[in-house]
Parts: sequence; C-alpha cells; structure tokens
Amino acid sequence: MYIHIVRFKSRLTADEVHERYQSRVAQYRQVPGLLQKYYLHYAASDEHGAVYVWESPEALAAFRASGLGRSIGDVYQVEVRDVREAEVVLTAHPT
Repeated sequence: MYIHIVRFKSRLTADEVHERYQSRVAQYRQVPGLLQKYYLHYAASDEHGAVYVWESPEALAAFRASGLGRSIGDVYQVEVRDVREAEVVLTAHPT
C-alpha cells in the first residue's frame, strides 16, 4: 500500500470546500487503485486536505495524470499545497 497526504489552503470558505468534497465523492469511488480516501479539515488553521490509500505508487501516478487528479488545484482554489507520500510498511488493526 501507498499513502498520499495532501494539505492545502484554499481561497474558498470551509463550507464551499466541503460542498466540493461532496460533489466529487462519486468520481473518487471510480478511481482505479484507490483503496480509501479521507477528506480533512484542519479547523485551527482553516486548511483542508486528504489522505489517500493506494494499491501502489503506479496507481497514484495514473491518478495524478488523470483529469480528476489535475483538477484539484483549480476546483479547490488552492493557494498553498503540501504533498507527502509514503509506503506503508506495517499495519496494525484493532481486534
């Protein structure tokens, strides 16, 4: 598994960002290789973001090259973006 974490500051209000999250959920459910996506709001700094769980780095690369992946900056009117990626080396699930 591969993790992709995005954090951004938007020119939109928090409500507008959340509305756009909602409007795009169905599209993300169709992305090949995307196992899970968590939408984020950092209330203290009024930033937003997402945590993506991918099958592989190749799946992430394909998403980034897609229209959906390339549209993120414009759709959310991103001012500043921080992007991190990491390979999952171990998982611990509660029993």
